[in-house]
Amino acid sequence: MKKNNWIVPGLIVLGIALILVSTWAPQKKFDLGFSKKMGRVIEKTGHVSFQNSGMPAENEVNLNYSIDTRDLFRTDSESEALIEFNNGGQFRLAEKSEILIDKLDNGNPLVVVRTGDIFIEKFGKSPSFWVRKDGQIYTAVDFALVDKKNSSRLKEAVPTKQSQEQITQMEIENVLNSKKNDFFKCYGQLIQKSPQASGQVLVSFTIEKQGHTSKVEISKSEILESNFKSCLMEVVARTKFRSFSGSPVATVFPLKFE
Repeated sequence: MKKNNWIVPGLIVLGIALILVSTWAPQKKFDLGFSKKMGRVIEKTGHVSFQNSGMPAENEVNLNYSIDTRDLFRTDSESEALIEFNNGGQFRLAEKSEILIDKLDNGNPLVVVRTGDIFIEKFGKSPSFWVRKDGQIYTAVDFALVDKKNSSRLKEAVPTKQSQEQITQMEIENVLNSKKNDFFKCYGQLIQKSPQASGQVLVSFTIEKQGHTSKVEISKSEILESNFKSCLMEVVARTKFRSFSGSPVATVFPLKFE
């Protein structure tokens, strides 16, 4: 019997370890060095909660919490959180708001605004980060310019390339919206083979000063058929924009097929 005297103390130690893990795990998410975190929470006031696919319920956010893809953040009344990405870009999550942290296939952070507002405070190193709100996707710079509420809260000046001579996001969207028939021809070819295919596709590309496009790629797609994605990229590659002064413009255009 004496040989088994270690069993009870061992079970007690194991129980304590499990309690500690259950308390610590939601904030740490056991990254174990396999995935690089995207940034952290550097300020918070009031009740700010988060949730991700690894946990069934919401948890209170701790200061310096390391953010990752698929993290969902919510703020209550009189609550805010300031989040900073690794590239130096910062945004403030306003009260009564909900966002999802995601990223494009090229690794650039994407903030999906589900309800409420965010305020850009710092742009960070180019290409900074992206914001999707009300079905539109913008660079942090474009979002700060489009959303008038941002202007008084910015901690730094808007980059000088955003001059009147620079092509605007609205111009880009107008040109690509005129190509919708070409995009849906690609979709028509797809549903002949896969009638149930549907979903959203994000096409990323760069507009050069002469108006032609370069670096065209599918940055995110819910439709995986390669010929369909190639067809969409060809439409963008053939698209011509007006020439402009300043630096080339990197952007992303969302398409939804259903």
